[in-house]
Amino acid sequence: TESVAVLQSAVLSGSEPVTPANSRLLTRDELTIDLHRISASDCQTQYVDNLCKTTTPDVDVNEELHPNTGQHEKIRAVPIHRRPDLLVPCADLVNSEWQRSQAARVHSLQKSCPGFPISLVLLQGHRETERLLGHARLSLVVGHSGSLFVESVVVSKAERGKGFGRILMKETERYAQSRGFKRLCLTTHDKQHFYAHLGYVLSTPVQNAGSMTTFVPMEMLLRFSRMPSEEASTQKQIQAKIDAQVPEGNRDSGSATVIRSPPPSSLLPHPPPPPPPPPTSFPLPSPSFIPTPSPAPPPPPPAGHVVIQTLTETPYRDAKGVSVYWMHKDI
Repeated sequence: TESVAVLQSAVLSGSEPVTPANSRLLTRDELTIDLHRISASDCQTQYVDNLCKTTTPDVDVNEELHPNTGQHEKIRAVPIHRRPDLLVPCADLVNSEWQRSQAARVHSLQKSCPGFPISLVLLQGHRETERLLGHARLSLVVGHSGSLFVESVVVSKAERGKGFGRILMKETERYAQSRGFKRLCLTTHDKQHFYAHLGYVLSTPVQNAGSMTTFVPMEMLLRFSRMPSEEASTQKQIQAKIDAQVPEGNRDSGSATVIRSPPPSSLLPHPPPPPPPPPTSFPLPSPSFIPTPSPAPPPPPPAGHVVIQTLTETPYRDAKGVSVYWMHKDI
């Protein structure tokens, strides 16, 4: 009788105490049903489910395990004009890659605004555990309302080799998408393979507005960025308007005087060059003392020439004559 009571207490709820008032002897069939209600396969399934729940954390894509606290901290990109307390640390970060005075760099970062340009800082953690990981700047592209230009992409030297460069570009693309832009353009001297791995393709040059849009209207920048053929077309339109204002009787008819506006300065004949200076009696310096001029950057390819750009060779050069690759990505 005592052994049956022990078996009965095993199948009852563990939180309910076994007392003579609530205990009842079970038949052999009831004991068989209760003892076989949970099979061995059910126990294994429940164990595996519980193990997966404890070993698979719910982590966002851009979260990383903090080495000290063991907690996952989200990585995010924030416009620096929302975090003025990071102006000096961010200036030091950018200056670690491109040397400039701290005051000048801070002044450049202070131009960040919702209307572009915008400087994004890549942050991880919160409050006392927050870390500054990287920086990227977004500017408008002249003549392309749906495009942004990415520049000054840099990751902290202490955090390189950990995948933060890829995360920085991903967060930059996500921010551009949230603002309604469809394409990102950039230039690089030696990271073209990295950007190609992220989905960027070789492209043609575009005009980066930079911080000019803060005090120069976009219409003026568009006028400055016109091609010479467009300028010639504009000159013809101006000349046609001038001809329309001249009466028909004064248009090159016999001895009649033609009233015309003076032609543009670019159409006037150039004055003859000044005569060469008279020879001097002083001896000229020897060729060994004549300084050798620095080589000029290569000229642009002639009109009609097919420009070929690959991931290993580019015809484009920057202002210093260094090879530069132009790339873009549709986001």
